[in-house]
Amino acid sequence: MAAATLTLPGGNARPALPAGLAAKPTILALDLGTTTGWALRAHDGLITSGTVSFRPSRYDGGGM
Repeated sequence: MAAATLTLPGGNARPALPAGLAAKPTILALDLGTTTGWALRAHDGLITSGTVSFRPSRYDGGGM
């Protein structure tokens, strides 16, 4: 369905953003996997990035 055809009730509507914020959205990018990379670009242009390891350890898994 095209986004233009979807409507939300008035209770779910948000007020319009100030013009300066609407032009520069915040973006979160993820590179999924065992080691997940991420980057966040804030509306002011500052980029923060890093990685998180989700590799199972010796004690993970199994269980009851």
